[in-house]
Amino acid sequence: MKDSDWEILYELYKNPNMTKVANLLYITQPSLTKRLQHMEAEFQVTIVNRTPKGLEFTSEGKFLGEQAKVYLDFMNRTKAKLEEMKSCPDSVITIGSSYTYSKYILSDLLIEYKTKHPNIEISIVNEQSNILFRKMLEGSIDVGFIRGDYEGAVNKLLLGKNQAYLVTKEPVDIEELPKLQGIGYKTNDRTKEILDNWWKNRFGTEAPANMIVGYIDVAWQLIHKGLGYTICFLPDNFENEYDLCLTPLENKDGTGVYRNTWFVYSKNKRISNSLEEFIQYIEKEYQSGNLT
Repeated sequence: MKDSDWEILYELYKNPNMTKVANLLYITQPSLTKRLQHMEAEFQVTIVNRTPKGLEFTSEGKFLGEQAKVYLDFMNRTKAKLEEMKSCPDSVITIGSSYTYSKYILSDLLIEYKTKHPNIEISIVNEQSNILFRKMLEGSIDVGFIRGDYEGAVNKLLLGKNQAYLVTKEPVDIEELPKLQGIGYKTNDRTKEILDNWWKNRFGTEAPANMIVGYIDVAWQLIHKGLGYTICFLPDNFENEYDLCLTPLENKDGTGVYRNTWFVYSKNKRISNSLEEFIQYIEKEYQSGNLT
């Protein structure tokens, strides 16, 4: 018997009214009558009797109506589990994270998580936040730690804010920056927008074209060798291994320059049990103040 027949039988058992059930299931009443007759022929029993008061289920019909619920519940659980297995094979959680967040925060976070959940496999995708956010919307990553503000069909938790700094080898007067060699680095569009706007508001010009490197820590190495300066956001637990000079950036009104960090996951992607546990773990760590 088809799944649709079990659904018809269950809906009729709950509400023994041919017209209402036909409307509910978007089929014609003659089609519904025909399907019911096929079921009776298949089981070789009378499922319902038609009385002046409406449909009346026989004892065999009541049994089949109860079994219809059991069968449909079983099929729904089975299909849901198979979807979970397809979307998250072998309990793998794919995490998107910026390079610096992975280096300074995520690594310690995952050590503790893996200790508590040794059977969960973790896959980390390190990319710029705009790329990670797109991957999140496409469904190729499960959760993301995103630098900067992006809008889309995601659940978001604001983890904290990072301040921007001028990073130099020796103390430098910020007003002298337009005369000095800057070192740029690949970053997401939101970070670049914040820092470019700060420069334009401060100096009245577009941010200059700088020497560009692939990773921010390469810029720090070059600064240590005296090749210039950079402007970047730093985590609270930044390890200043080169003993560089860190000067907090300020707007003209004296306020600091900050960038948000978000934990995000899709509103449209089905959440597996293992992913739900990870999300709850992140929320707990956030409440403990361990994610900024």
